[in-house]
This record gives sequence, C-alpha cells and structure tokens, in this order.
Amino acid sequence: MSRASKITFALSCVFCVTTVIGVHIVQDMERDTLHQGPIKDAKRVAEKKAAKEKEEQKTQKGSPIDNLNDAAKQKKRDFNRNDHEFQQALKEKYTAIQPLTGEIITQDGEIVKSKK
Repeated sequence: MSRASKITFALSCVFCVTTVIGVHIVQDMERDTLHQGPIKDAKRVAEKKAAKEKEEQKTQKGSPIDNLNDAAKQKKRDFNRNDHEFQQALKEKYTAIQPLTGEIITQDGEIVKSKK
C-alpha cells in the first residue's frame, strides 16, 4: 500500500470512530432530555396546584379587591333590575295605547289571525 492510501485509510477509520462515538453521546443526551419531560410536567402540575390553593385561601379571606368586585356586580344587578322594570312599564304603556291582539291587518283592511 502506498503512503497516501494508508493516510486515507487511517483518516477514514478515525472519522468513522468519532462519528460512532458522537452518535452515542447525542443519543444519551436525548434520552436524558426525554427523561426530564415527565419530571418537568410533575413539577409544573405541583406548582399549578399550589397556586390554585393559594388563590382559594386568598378568596376565603375576602380581599378588598373581591369586595370591590362584589360592589361592582351588585351595582350591575341593580342597573339591570331597574332597566327591566323600566322596560316592563314601557310595554304596559304601549299595550294600553295599541293592544297586541295577534291580528294582522292587510292593506285592504282585512283582518288575518296569526298562526300562533
């Protein structure tokens, strides 16, 4: 064998060995990364549960923000109730002026009963 072929063979063997070793190292790193997935998920679920419990404790104490929200909700309920009463009064007023009989009067003056 010539010197050039020996050098080429040696470099090919070194390249092959380093490639195999590199692939095994990458596989080990990927395996470790995949193993960390369930661990991270369990940690995230535990943090979420702790945050939820903390929030529940906060709401049980009745913070001032909750009191403001309750006041705003009550104000909205009062507004809706008053608006409903106003709409009922308008309906009574207009039905007194023009009763809702369910009849349809055509252009010719014929009275047609609705199908309700």
